[in-house]
Amino acid sequence: MTQDCFARGRYITVAVKSAMRPMAHEIEHGEAPFGGARARRRLVVLVASVMAMVAVPIVVSGTADAVPQTPRVKTVACDGGTYVVVAGDGWYRIAGKLGVSVSALLAANSATVATWLFAGEVLCVPGGAAPATTAKPSTTTAPTTTVAPTTTVKFTGTVSIEQFPVQGLCWFTDTWGDPRSGGRHHVGVDVLAAEGKNVYAVNDGTLTRQYVDSPASLAGNGWRLTTADGTYFFYAHLSAFASGLKVGSKVQAGQIIGYVGQTGNAGAPHLHFEVHPGGGAAVNPTSLVSKADGCGTTKVPPQPGATPSGGATTTTRPPTATTRPPTTTTRPPTTTAPSTTAPPATRGASQWQFIAPVMALDTGALSRPLVASVPTRVTVGSLAGVTSSTTGVLVRVVARRVSAAGHLTLHRCGASTGNAASLSFSPGNLAATVAVAPVQGGAFCVTASTGVDVRIAVVAQQAATGVGMLPIGARRALDTSVAAGTTRSLTPAQLGVSAAAKAVTVTVSLLAPASDGGFGIGACGGTPWIVSFAKAASQTFSAVVRTNAAGVCISSSVDVRAVVDVTGAWTGSAAMRATAPSRLFDSSSNPIGVAPTTVHLAVPGAAAGAQLQISLRSGSKATSLTVWNCADRRPSGAVVYAAANTWMTVTAGMKTSGGAVCMSSTSPARVVVDLAAAG
Repeated sequence: MTQDCFARGRYITVAVKSAMRPMAHEIEHGEAPFGGARARRRLVVLVASVMAMVAVPIVVSGTADAVPQTPRVKTVACDGGTYVVVAGDGWYRIAGKLGVSVSALLAANSATVATWLFAGEVLCVPGGAAPATTAKPSTTTAPTTTVAPTTTVKFTGTVSIEQFPVQGLCWFTDTWGDPRSGGRHHVGVDVLAAEGKNVYAVNDGTLTRQYVDSPASLAGNGWRLTTADGTYFFYAHLSAFASGLKVGSKVQAGQIIGYVGQTGNAGAPHLHFEVHPGGGAAVNPTSLVSKADGCGTTKVPPQPGATPSGGATTTTRPPTATTRPPTTTTRPPTTTAPSTTAPPATRGASQWQFIAPVMALDTGALSRPLVASVPTRVTVGSLAGVTSSTTGVLVRVVARRVSAAGHLTLHRCGASTGNAASLSFSPGNLAATVAVAPVQGGAFCVTASTGVDVRIAVVAQQAATGVGMLPIGARRALDTSVAAGTTRSLTPAQLGVSAAAKAVTVTVSLLAPASDGGFGIGACGGTPWIVSFAKAASQTFSAVVRTNAAGVCISSSVDVRAVVDVTGAWTGSAAMRATAPSRLFDSSSNPIGVAPTTVHLAVPGAAAGAQLQISLRSGSKATSLTVWNCADRRPSGAVVYAAANTWMTVTAGMKTSGGAVCMSSTSPARVVVDLAAAG
């Protein structure tokens, strides 16, 4: 839903897209939304949670990122009927009123789900649909007359819950029976909370089914918790599962079983929660969760097996730094050789702690893509697992709905981006990577050269304790066909890392996929990162992937040939600090070819290793680029692969001692190297 809240004389637009049901409601100054003081407090909590997760745009006339305030003028005649937009409408809600699919409605109006709607705007109704009434939607929470058959089940009152399912602060209301896409209706309650908040077992029971996120999944990551009488509770859209749990695990009421997220068909972080008495059809759970309302409770219940001193903490999350990093930690290391008996004085905050991935920005959910050359602030210091004093984060970056070639840069707010790129993108091409973002005051900024939607999720933070990054000469770990629905594992030995490594930096090339699909990669037994791709000759992305003693597992929803190259291992204690993004090399005047080319890189402080963003612009032929330290042998793996006439960016660990690297490309190409971290 889109909420316009009055604050300090200005309207703040907060966009929250609840699962499959965007709503729009304009709250005027002094109005009591949803009625009652308690509901107002919940709304304030919701707005505060969302403001903590994303950069909240201020709508002020004349600013660079101001929202247009007038309806678009329709310039073409509608083939069928018309519909006049009213307050409270959204694309999904209008489609439900008209009884048509969202895709048909969007196609009839040459729009996307990110297109703004305005009261009074005239829309075309897809052929065959009868125009719906334009009366203002009722505010009653009673189900419509078209609710799903499951609403005929009578709640007997024999089911109760001992623990509220979500850690506060949070918010929920009765949406039972509300229309959803594809003609479905809502058969649960949505509890909105900040991503990464704990999700609890509501009763003692057994985890009888696990749902794993995939491109076609509505539920995303989820659990089915079954009690002794056969009643089961369904949890959906989790960002991650609590460690150590699997199907068959016995859990206690109040035990952490996962974390709030927005996997599956969800546009904002929340928990979708269903109640099925005796294992039968779902009943409206709103009154049940209302009785146990814990949206104001942030304290964590004692966890099974926890010590008395640690029972009230989330023991599965990385510990926070016990000391504030020194103010000099963002400066490059000095050239003075460190003592052999003590660590260098500037080592503080040069390690990395990995966390459960948590969404920091999703412009698609906000229906507000990045505006060309306008910085967007991304707040990370308040996210689960991230300390407010961190000076850098490692993030997954995905560019979506790309309509023109361009690039985006992650940088300190207020600082110039120069011409550095964290991710370059081209229309029709997969654009996803993991990059380091320098943080100041609990936030960083992202600036794009052209309008584009992005998703940014934090996977690790810079801290005083953790692991460093060990560059590896690009190692070909896998080149094989992956059948649809199958999983392949890569052991630490195959990856070329020790079993103690926390993560690996990889480049993944997907060749000749059978159709559009999703590719999963992550620690074996853990929650994979699912990257959606289109059918094309090739698609490439890079990632920093968690690993464990079993290694890394990959899977695909369609038949595809997968090539995996490893360039870094996150292990040991070598320093690796986020830096201001800077351009180290650009071969625009002299393309890189088959003959090895020596490139001198001026890495700050003559660092022995660096995390680089390497962009490749291929020519008329597909191109594969190999990069290695000139003092070493040429490696077996490549750093990046690009289809003909496309831009591709990957992150790569690189040994930079000696100040020179060698490059070779299978066909002439432009190569750009930008610095993200060094140590």
